[in-house]
Amino acid sequence: MAALAKTTVECPACHEPVELSLRLDKDANAGPGELVLAVDRSVVDNHLTRAHPQDTDG
Repeated sequence: MAALAKTTVECPACHEPVELSLRLDKDANAGPGELVLAVDRSVVDNHLTRAHPQDTDG
C-alpha cells in the first residue's frame, strides 16, 4: 500500500532528522472513526544501524 503521508522526526540521541512513511494499518483493531497508522520500522532500524551501531544488538 502506498504511503498516506510522510513525517520527519528528530532522533533523540543524535538529533538527525529521520523521515518516516505512514501507512494505514488494516490489521489494527480501530474503533469507529479511528485510523491506525503504521510506520515502516526498517527506516528506524537503518538509522540505528548507520548512526548508532554501538546501540544495536547485531
